[in-house]
Amino acid sequence: YQRWRIINATRELHPFHIHQVHFLVYAENGVPLAQPAWLDTVNVPYGSSVDVILDFTDPVIKGMSVFHCHLLNHEDKGMMAKILLK
Repeated sequence: YQRWRIINATRELHPFHIHQVHFLVYAENGVPLAQPAWLDTVNVPYGSSVDVILDFTDPVIKGMSVFHCHLLNHEDKGMMAKILLK
């Protein structure tokens, strides 16, 4: 498992999505959520952050994958990165 803080420093909403991995959304702007939820996409409002715990424990999920903004025009303009799952 890994903890990530996803920070949106822009002036637009960005739905964060990662392929092959689910994550537990447990805080927004550092404040714990009353009901954490397992998701594969989470909206990160502008000027905000979301804290997640990613589950990389599935032994079947290996190799190159991606994470990105789930808005196609943002993704097409470079809001996408590769991640190597071992």
